[in-house]
Amino acid sequence: MVNRGALGGTAVGLLFVALATSGCEQPPLPTFDAVIKVESDPGLPLAGAVLSREQKDVATTDAEGRAKLTIRGVEGTPFEYFVRCPQDYESPTKPVTVVLRSVVDRNKPPEYPVACPPQVRQVVVAVRADGGPNLPITYLQQKVATTDASGAATILLRMRPGDQFELGIDTSMKGYERLSPQSPIFAFTVKPKDEVFNLNAKFILKQGKIVYHKPKVGPIEVKVRTPDGE
Repeated sequence: MVNRGALGGTAVGLLFVALATSGCEQPPLPTFDAVIKVESDPGLPLAGAVLSREQKDVATTDAEGRAKLTIRGVEGTPFEYFVRCPQDYESPTKPVTVVLRSVVDRNKPPEYPVACPPQVRQVVVAVRADGGPNLPITYLQQKVATTDASGAATILLRMRPGDQFELGIDTSMKGYERLSPQSPIFAFTVKPKDEVFNLNAKFILKQGKIVYHKPKVGPIEVKVRTPDGE
């Protein structure tokens, strides 16, 4: 025969163990919010930057360049996130370290700034060629613009930071031989930002040589009148 009393005691014991075990479970860790804000240049938010941790993508920046993170852990614990910038932007080589911190206003989580500078910069060159109207502007020996009647021209180039480039003002055409200087060249270096360069040149029209031509003198005909009129 089955001892029901023994079974009842066993069930009560198991229930007690289960309750005791559940009472020993650790409460869930708290969550902390943080924001990583990505900009291409200061004041210019960048959308589409991807945040990853432990080789897993976890967030992407929005139109304001912001990616919100909600992290579960112990306050003071650091978490590292890598930022992968969109195409044509330079990704940082080091991760961003986010440290879990409590804040008074959860609507204002701590922000961590990250820069994704463009790999290509826009370079504008404003040409002012005083005394040089209708002159070709050359880049890599190719005409890219022509000065107007006042000697002005504007050129837009896309270059990488650190690149060096040269622009020339071509005076080799017929009719410009007396301009000085002849076909000058100007050098520039691209900085890590979009920039406007001023190219100022002054041309002088050299006076041509004055050559005096002595008229040819031919034989002089002398007529002698005789007394009789012949």
